[in-house]
Amino acid sequence: MTKLKRSLGFGAAYAASTGLVVSGTAMVSLGNGFGTGGLAFAIPAFIGLIIITMVAISYGELASMLPGGGMVGEYTLPALGRLMAIIAVLGGYLVLVSADGGTQLLVAGDSFESLTGFPAPAFSFLLLAVLLTLNLSGVDIFARVQIPLVFGMMGILAIMGLAGVFGLSSSEPVDNPVLNTDWGTLASMGAVAIWLYIGMEFVAPLAEEVKRPWKNIPLAMVVGVFTIFLVDVLFGWGATRFADLAEMAGSSIPHVVGATAIFGATGGLIMTLVTILASFSTGNSYLAAIPRMLYGLANEGLLPKWFAKVSRRTRVPWAGMLVTAGCMASVLLYSTFAEGGIDLILNLISIACTTWLLSYIIAQIDVIVLRRRYPNAKRPFKTPLYPLPQIIGIASCAYLIAFIVPEMEQRLVVWGTAGIIIAAIALFGIVWLKRNRLPLFTPTDLTHTQANIVVRSEDLGGEYTAAEAVAARGEAVTAEGAEGR
Repeated sequence: MTKLKRSLGFGAAYAASTGLVVSGTAMVSLGNGFGTGGLAFAIPAFIGLIIITMVAISYGELASMLPGGGMVGEYTLPALGRLMAIIAVLGGYLVLVSADGGTQLLVAGDSFESLTGFPAPAFSFLLLAVLLTLNLSGVDIFARVQIPLVFGMMGILAIMGLAGVFGLSSSEPVDNPVLNTDWGTLASMGAVAIWLYIGMEFVAPLAEEVKRPWKNIPLAMVVGVFTIFLVDVLFGWGATRFADLAEMAGSSIPHVVGATAIFGATGGLIMTLVTILASFSTGNSYLAAIPRMLYGLANEGLLPKWFAKVSRRTRVPWAGMLVTAGCMASVLLYSTFAEGGIDLILNLISIACTTWLLSYIIAQIDVIVLRRRYPNAKRPFKTPLYPLPQIIGIASCAYLIAFIVPEMEQRLVVWGTAGIIIAAIALFGIVWLKRNRLPLFTPTDLTHTQANIVVRSEDLGGEYTAAEAVAARGEAVTAEGAEGR
């Protein structure tokens, strides 16, 4: 059996966790949030930080307990059963890559066209081809590209923000209000704020390739979201001192508007390049994480075995990568012809955010169920103050779904679209499980799922001893035989 290669340290884990968060559409949300709300947008941004930290430590506990590439799918199997595992992965993440992946590439194409005049669609598809090639070449290539990308982008955003805050610019500051809207509108900007951090868990599907995953994955997520908050607020603060807030709020590239206001044409040029790199980083994260989730589900029999195929040469799940790239390409094609600008981008973000938050709720329920069902199971990382973070996290995610956008008419469109997508995925799951004579809601045995992960993974680096690995192999064989009967 060809195994995924365990070679990534904390730096790569941090880059994977923040690489999706520091994205093209996240910077659009950042600029739009500060343009609409003014500096007061830092308040919902801070609330979003608290919410996402609750979610992050839940994922940290689950990843330390079940360090497999299937991520929330494998966390959900022993908690809520197979159907919910399928919904958690396909609803939360395949919808995400479909709704957001193509949009990210579209943002990169538009930015490159504004810079060079080169046609945006051609550049976007070229970028996708480059990303697919890099990820098919091996996880080490992913790390070599992702680490400098993430640290470089974060550094540029922080430097621009500091320059704006301290007035280190040749431009003249403007007298913008701290609160550029009413408090009711500001309170309804939770979905925009949460989008600044959402995706921090994208390091978890790399659990079979990260060294000491029980330590590096939780640490990468928590450190990641806090540094993102600091960098984003710095940049937003600096931009609101120099930019026209109405122009930022109405632009499809508001972060570029902010950078141009601080540093003139040079700032706009730098931020345009950062936007292209951010979309590259996000696409890189998608093609790293989503295929491994599909790989994990396929290894549990919840998707066709084809998704579990791993390249013998590069040891990456190439089949899932092709499907992920196909999803990104299809939405890129749609977005190119729709030409919806900022409205289309924000609508796609809202739909993806709704299904993604549903997946976050499922993950936090998993923590509670597994704590009750398996109180003595090995948990190298435990949620502090359990179950308070899960209760806060679940309630907050439900609130954000309920008030995903400010206007009720638009909410109905977002809820309806997300509901149709989830229903279609549930229907697929029911048909697939019935066809394979697998129960829908009966949880799998935790030791069986853990054993499958240990058997197919390289050495976990000391957390599981050789004796435990041998025992796990025996448990996996026994469980497979029992389920077959």
